[in-house]
Amino acid sequence: VQSRQCRRSEHYDPPPHFSARPAMRVSCIAVIGATAANPISKVLDLLHDLRGKVVADGEEEQKSYESFAKFCKAESTQKKFEIEDGRNQVDSLTATIEKAAATISELDSKIESLTKNVKANDNDLSAATDVRKKEHEDYIANDRELVEAIETLENAISILEKALKKGSSLLQAVSNPEMKQLMQALSVVTDAAALDGSDKKRLSALLQAKEDAEFTVGQAPEAAAYETHDGSATILDLLGDMLDKAEGQKADADKAEMTSSFEYNKLKQSLTDQIAFDNKQLDAARKGLAAQREVKATSEGDLETTQKELKEDIQSDSETHDDCEKRAEEWDVSMKERAQEIEALDTATKIIKEKTGGAEGQAYGLLQVTAGTRASHDYAGVLAQISSTGKTAGDKQLSALAVRVKAALAGTADPFGKVKGLIAEMIDRLEAKAADEAAQHEFCTTETAKSTEKKEDKESDIESLSAKINKAESRVTQLKEQVANLQGELADIAGTDNEMTQIRQAEHAAFETAEKDYSDGVEGVQMALKVLRDYYAEGSFIQAPATSTHSKSSSAGGSIISILEVAESDFSKMLTEAREAEAEAQEKYDQMMEENKLESTTKKGGAKYKTQEIGQLEKAIAENKESRDGVSEELDAVLEYLSKLNDQCIAKPEPYEERKRRREAELEGLKNALQILEGEAIGFLAVRAVHKHA
Repeated sequence: VQSRQCRRSEHYDPPPHFSARPAMRVSCIAVIGATAANPISKVLDLLHDLRGKVVADGEEEQKSYESFAKFCKAESTQKKFEIEDGRNQVDSLTATIEKAAATISELDSKIESLTKNVKANDNDLSAATDVRKKEHEDYIANDRELVEAIETLENAISILEKALKKGSSLLQAVSNPEMKQLMQALSVVTDAAALDGSDKKRLSALLQAKEDAEFTVGQAPEAAAYETHDGSATILDLLGDMLDKAEGQKADADKAEMTSSFEYNKLKQSLTDQIAFDNKQLDAARKGLAAQREVKATSEGDLETTQKELKEDIQSDSETHDDCEKRAEEWDVSMKERAQEIEALDTATKIIKEKTGGAEGQAYGLLQVTAGTRASHDYAGVLAQISSTGKTAGDKQLSALAVRVKAALAGTADPFGKVKGLIAEMIDRLEAKAADEAAQHEFCTTETAKSTEKKEDKESDIESLSAKINKAESRVTQLKEQVANLQGELADIAGTDNEMTQIRQAEHAAFETAEKDYSDGVEGVQMALKVLRDYYAEGSFIQAPATSTHSKSSSAGGSIISILEVAESDFSKMLTEAREAEAEAQEKYDQMMEENKLESTTKKGGAKYKTQEIGQLEKAIAENKESRDGVSEELDAVLEYLSKLNDQCIAKPEPYEERKRRREAELEGLKNALQILEGEAIGFLAVRAVHKHA
């Protein structure tokens, strides 16, 4: 047996605190001690190591989860901003589409109305032109007949006057072939010219005078011969009266023609201007309609894309939230299972230490031997190990333990059990203290991490809410400035419209005055010209009596007519220019008013939408401020709790890591001391076995 035990000595390197025994080499004893380890101690070591591994894995998992939680928070915040921005874009695009649709509807109605107006004005102008053409044709025909009647009457009067001056009787004058032919022509033209029927009857009665028995051939004319049988005026008076009426009818016809022509030209100008203005407005409305349809189509495309992206963002946010929630639940379950595992390991360790102490001593303890068989140096390594560990760690309890072990060695018959008990008790105490410190450290780490995360969350929420509030307030300020500018522009447009209206009214009043003056002037000049032209016209059949000393002032009359013709031309030109200027001014005024109306409608709509947006933003600002105040209160509570944690966990004279390192060193030293004792016990058993088989 001894040879078998000692053949393995070459593979063993004894600890420095072991010394050789006089009876046999310690190498053989050490080999036996190295191969016969205490299983209870081994289990306790394994439990301790496993607990440390579980705690370390938990700390590593905590760090990994904290990193993942930060990712979830950042991703959620980013998605919320994107979703909010997407919704704002959807609202803005929807408002743009609705506004464009309303404008399109207005423009469609306007185009339909303008088209109807243009068509109606075209029809009115065409009808007025046809009527005017017929009136002018009737005037030309009637005027031609009146002119012929006037010329015929003038010739008849001239022939009768010449015949009577020669001494011919009325019957002879009327019987003149030339006069007969003239009277027949006069009857035809008076019928064509639609002269008074009573005058025609009187004329016919006079023409029958040649058959009256009262008149004899060659008899000198008597006064009664110049009168009709019914006592009416002479034939010359009748012809003169018919001439005056014919000339009066022609003058009335000329005036009616001029008035009708003026009214037609005025109506034509008005309708032409209105048609041109409506066509211009129609062209602008069609261009505006095309532009609004393009805006609507573009906005609808953008809306579809934005809604699709918004849906994807919401789906992505939901999936990320579900994934983060799932990971959070898994982490929570993992932490609970880890805590349960640590609790199970601690419970098992406690039970083993409390329940297996006696069995361990019986199975693996040192056998009772006499004091003389053991030298004092058997426990020197134990004392050295405890003293060295106490000095290194600076622990007074270990130093006190060394003193107690030394006292036990000196005054106890069986010091092994006493020493082992002291060391085991100290190990239990240190492990319990280490466990408490570890639990406290884990509590501090977990609570500090959670509170720090809450603090960061609250600070992030406050920062996010503050950013939203600042952005909204900036937008409100910008919108209010824009609304104020729009209202100022609307006021300017209203003032401009009022000023333009006053100017237009003044211009129109001045035009009406000028038009009346020019029209009256043209009419007066034309009437004067007619009178003068008729009087001074060459070839007139009316001649002054031979006894008269008066003669026509043809030269002076011609000069006056020339001047009046210049005046008529000037008045007509000025009237035309005034009408053209009035039409142009009215067209520009209507165009400016229509443009200002469209601009005012656009600006009013813009101010309305911006005011609504201001209301929504101010409501959101109030809600965000209320939320920020609530989050601030929560942050204050978290900061207060963190301050208490810092006082409890951080404000220590010795950091936990240093305490942990020192505690592990103390436990390691005490375990080494126990191993030394166990090595001594095993060595003793080996010696006894050798002696037994010798």
